[in-house]
Amino acid sequence: MGTFNLVQLHKVETDIVSAQTRLSICLKADGFSFSLIRDDSQKLLAVGTFECDLSGTIPVVMNTVKECFNSIGIKMFRFAKMRVICTSEKQTWIPYKLYDASKNKDYLRAVANLHENETVLASVSEKLDAVNVFAYPIHKYSGVKILINQAEYCCPAQVLAEYAYDVAKFSQNTLIVNKRGKTLDIVLFKGNTFTLSNSITYSETEDMIYNLLFILQQTEIDTEAVKLLLTGDNYEGEELMLLRRYIKDVLYANPMENIKVGMDFDEVNLQNYFLVIA
Repeated sequence: MGTFNLVQLHKVETDIVSAQTRLSICLKADGFSFSLIRDDSQKLLAVGTFECDLSGTIPVVMNTVKECFNSIGIKMFRFAKMRVICTSEKQTWIPYKLYDASKNKDYLRAVANLHENETVLASVSEKLDAVNVFAYPIHKYSGVKILINQAEYCCPAQVLAEYAYDVAKFSQNTLIVNKRGKTLDIVLFKGNTFTLSNSITYSETEDMIYNLLFILQQTEIDTEAVKLLLTGDNYEGEELMLLRRYIKDVLYANPMENIKVGMDFDEVNLQNYFLVIA
């Protein structure tokens, strides 16, 4: 039997009808977070986080995920829509008209080294008219993929890019940054043009600032002419101080841009759940 720990759960006091609900899951190194959103009213019904080991065999991973959801009363994966976000640092975008599914590994080899324990996935973004190709450790992918086989699989870059597309479509420069520990997922729109997506890992705060400033320099965007949107894990005080010192317009992204959130979630930091509710 798998083992798990329910770290956080906030759920509205209402019956959740699976056929009318969207499920989003974000896989992490030590477990996953999730959200449940009513499909017709766009109302947030639940968010939560589980700690669990997803590094075992396919049957063990499947059983662990099922046990997690069984513990909160979810026994069947028959939702109106399902999305699984795989946190990968290896990804690239291909224009939809040029996309060839047989060349997925070739697309990624141009931007990252692939390892034998990684599988390559692809997800179409209708908003961007492009395909996001990314790599993910096969053991985590396989167990969850078999269990939730009808879900859409994507990586953080797609969630961020689709969100930033809506924010940036009025032709302002927009840089959105999602923090995962010491990793930053980055998406940049120059005006209303999707320009860049990448993931960087840093050890010191100065490294984080340097990388963001370097991206703006290379794309010829002035630090006073860009809106920096932050989301994800909590930012340290020094990180926020330096970001605001070097970049004029620093704000937090709005996880509630397109959904309705009741008072039940007032005590929840929804930035931590941005990828599953944006």
